[in-house]
Amino acid sequence: MVLSGALPDITERLARAGFAVVSVEPASDDLEVVLDAVGRGVLGVEADSCALVQPGPDGSIAVSRVVGGVRLSGAIAIGVDGLVQWLVKHHV
Repeated sequence: MVLSGALPDITERLARAGFAVVSVEPASDDLEVVLDAVGRGVLGVEADSCALVQPGPDGSIAVSRVVGGVRLSGAIAIGVDGLVQWLVKHHV
């Protein structure tokens, strides 16, 4: 999981659920670098895809799949439990 933005509660919850988590500051060029590194296995995590999680403007959580550096449509989750359920369904 790649988290963009200040989401400390979500970071901890996802890690406890067994997901590898990388957190990136929002509005940073580092996001594309991190997505590329995850896709190439540079961070020690081999994955065909990853999830990009970002806070929505209304307090929701936007999540999308990233496959080969391409962002695919995802979902809007309400709350951490909804996010974890979506991720388990689509990324496990």
